[in-house]
Amino acid sequence: MKRGGQVIYSGPLGRNSHKIIEYFEAIPGVPKIKDKYNPATWMLEVSSVAAEVRLQMDFAEYYKSSALYQRNKALVGELSNPAPGTNDLYFPTQYSQPTWGQFKACLWKQWWTYWRSPDYNLVRFFFTLVTALLLGSIFWRIGHKSGSSNNLRIVIGAMYAAVLFVGVNNCSTVQPLVAIERTVFYRERAAGMYSALPYAMAQVLVEIPYVVIQAAYYSLIVYSMMSFQWTAAKFFWFYFISLFSFLYFTYYGMMTVSLSPNHQVAAIFASTFYSVFNLFSGFFIPKPRIPKWWVWYYWICPLQWTVYGLIVTQYGDLEEQISVPGSKDLVRTKDYVKDHFGYHTDFMPVVAIVLVGFAVFFAFMFAYCIRKLNFQQR
Repeated sequence: MKRGGQVIYSGPLGRNSHKIIEYFEAIPGVPKIKDKYNPATWMLEVSSVAAEVRLQMDFAEYYKSSALYQRNKALVGELSNPAPGTNDLYFPTQYSQPTWGQFKACLWKQWWTYWRSPDYNLVRFFFTLVTALLLGSIFWRIGHKSGSSNNLRIVIGAMYAAVLFVGVNNCSTVQPLVAIERTVFYRERAAGMYSALPYAMAQVLVEIPYVVIQAAYYSLIVYSMMSFQWTAAKFFWFYFISLFSFLYFTYYGMMTVSLSPNHQVAAIFASTFYSVFNLFSGFFIPKPRIPKWWVWYYWICPLQWTVYGLIVTQYGDLEEQISVPGSKDLVRTKDYVKDHFGYHTDFMPVVAIVLVGFAVFFAFMFAYCIRKLNFQQR
């Protein structure tokens, strides 16, 4: 094409561009190409505006009057009409692979993306390690210091803070990564590579191995340094609650990204609920003291179920007696947990199911919003 978008040649190049050279050399007044000269450079020189002025001709008009143009026009007309007996192209599915094949491809892609993202995984692992050591040293062997209700609240606060710090960090660190991956997803979905559901499932599942490892060494460090009761059941419950708390915080961060145009807005959106989660967690304001018209939010606050599980599994069955301000008699620990916090040991199966449910719910909302909402700028 020449300036203005007009075609001056449309046809085969040939070996060593001999076809296009023959075409332009056939035009009267066009100089022959020199030996070992670049055909592309020669073609641009002989078809320039200066060459048109010198030759007093329009290369676009010359092309339209050439036999090559007529052959091209005839070929276009021939190819525009399908041959008799042929059928239109038909693809039974939108994507080349079934959903399971798309999921495996997306999971493999996300696995390598996470493996090659040390700035994300190593940072959160390092933060978890530092947090565990910091809180473990601050609340060193505090599990043995529950002789009074005040000491018991300090112990419970230590468990609560330990899970909250890492959970909030998981939520905030996953947001930039998911925002970047979503941009790639928009491009690849538009290209027809895969649908939203396999991508979202892969993004959700690839987090699980990392959170499992994170919760494992975190629980070992915190549980041992704070000197909680070393029984298999209590440690398992502590690990289970920590694991699914970290998971639902991570998936909550992913969900906020799927609801927002970028990770900056997602960070603001997520942080607005942190204080509300804290307020209705049941630690600062126990359930019996929450006004009845706000109890509904207490039950849908995910952090409340974490606190419920941590307190009940560690202290809901203790017969040890503690002193309570305002009471002359000593009170059993499990009775204090029941009366002050409103927690019941036989409610733990429900707590476990709800913790899993919150993780599943946030993951489902992430998948749904990724599929339905599109924040592309163009």
